[in-house]
Amino acid sequence: MNDQSLPLMQALGFTRQPFDKNLPLKHLFLSKQIKELFQHLKHFLHRRGIALVTGEIGAGKSTTIRAFTEQLEKNLYDIAYIADPTIGIRGILNSIAIQLNLEGGYFKWQLLEKLKHFIEGNARDFNKTTLLIIDEAQLLTTKILEELRLFTNFKIDSQTPLNLILAAQPDFYKTIQLYSMKALYQRINFKYHLTGLDCSEAKPYVTHHLAAAGRTDDLFTDDVINEIFQQAKGVPRVINNLCYDCLMEIYLQNKNIVDIPTLENVLMKWDVL
Repeated sequence: MNDQSLPLMQALGFTRQPFDKNLPLKHLFLSKQIKELFQHLKHFLHRRGIALVTGEIGAGKSTTIRAFTEQLEKNLYDIAYIADPTIGIRGILNSIAIQLNLEGGYFKWQLLEKLKHFIEGNARDFNKTTLLIIDEAQLLTTKILEELRLFTNFKIDSQTPLNLILAAQPDFYKTIQLYSMKALYQRINFKYHLTGLDCSEAKPYVTHHLAAAGRTDDLFTDDVINEIFQQAKGVPRVINNLCYDCLMEIYLQNKNIVDIPTLENVLMKWDVL
């Protein structure tokens, strides 16, 4: 929270910072795409294998997947989440081990053996599936991608006790469609692309975030919301940033509603116009 957030909240009657990137997952706006993705991921977990969720920067890939995992029954799933895959394969395996309450290790073969033994035993003895999520997968090298594919191979492949979800920017498709990645590409049995909100969701999205911060009145005019949606191309993170800057603008100008002149001032500062 920046230094100006607290007086803004007090002046505009908010109970928490509006359009905050750290909004609790329980307040996630469930767009049509997010609801659809949740349903697909539920089916994917029963089918098991490798899933790929792509989306532009700010489309909500990470937040959506984390919100989905919050809904899972903890007695049925062990979850490991890799936010930064640039730590190398040994770093990834170590992180998985630690998140599964296992001791890490130095040698890759020892980590692989330990993890596979645990994952297989977890499935056999406790009927638990391990879910591995790797964010920013477009940063993975082809070598590490191949090692991850091999990591998902178990003795009975049709009943693998490990699910892998890769979250990546759209350019990742260029990597996995390389001939050298053919084996991995064929193993991906679910793909989904998040594009963001559609125009009918713009106003519900803005009012949802305002309500989560304590305001239930129309603080933004409809034409402003429509223009914000157009400028942001439906990308939630950009909508959030524009909305917050508009609120800061009316706070500084001592206004009580976000209108088109307010948005124009913000866009000029963004150097969008």
